[in-house]
Amino acid sequence: MEIEKDIFLKGHTIGLRVPTEDDMLKSRWHTWYNDYETTRYNSHGVYPVSVEDEYKIIQEILNKNDTILLAIYDLKNNKLLGNASLQNINHFNRRCNLSITIGEPASISAGIEVFGLLTEHAFMRLNLERIEDGTHDALLKFVKMLSVIGYEIEGISKRFFLKDNVWSSKINFSVLKDDFFKLRSERDNKILFSDHNDLRKAIISSLK
Repeated sequence: MEIEKDIFLKGHTIGLRVPTEDDMLKSRWHTWYNDYETTRYNSHGVYPVSVEDEYKIIQEILNKNDTILLAIYDLKNNKLLGNASLQNINHFNRRCNLSITIGEPASISAGIEVFGLLTEHAFMRLNLERIEDGTHDALLKFVKMLSVIGYEIEGISKRFFLKDNVWSSKINFSVLKDDFFKLRSERDNKILFSDHNDLRKAIISSLK
C-alpha cells in the first residue's frame, strides 16, 4: 500500500508520517480545531479555522527548524486520526515539548503509542535529555496513562486555563532520557512492549 512506504514511526495500531497534501486539504484536519469537544481542553476553538487557514498553519509549522510535525493514521484502515509534534526543540539545553491532537475515534492505546514513538525518537535520534509538557487538569486520566512510558507529574499550575468562564489548572509532566531507557530495557528495548495486548493491560492498570 502506497501509504505504508511513507511511515516514519510505527506503533502497534498507529503510524506516523509527514502530512500529505490530501491530509491538509481533503481530510477533516481543520474541522478538529473547530469542534467544541475536541478543543474543549486545549487552546484551540476560539477563532474559526478554514481549510485554507489550516493549510497555511501546517506549512508554517513544517518549515520550522525547531519542530517535527507528523500525521497520525490508523494502520488497519489508513484513516487519518490526528497529528502530533515535537516542538520547541532546544539542542543547547537538550529538551523539547510534545503536542498531540486526535480528532477521530481511536484505540485506547493510540495516544500512548504516539507519545512513546516520538519520545523514543527525541531521545535516540535528536539526542535530547528531557521532554516536558502540560495539559488541562480534566485530562488527568491521560497523564496517568503516560506513566506507562515513564512520564511523571511534576506539579500543578493553578488557574492556568480560562475557558467557558471556568478557571482550570494545568498538569505539568515530563520524562528524562535515563528513566525512559531504564524502563525500555525492562521490556526488551521496546517501550511499547512487544505485544499490543501487553501495552493495553499496562494502560488499563495505570488507571486503577
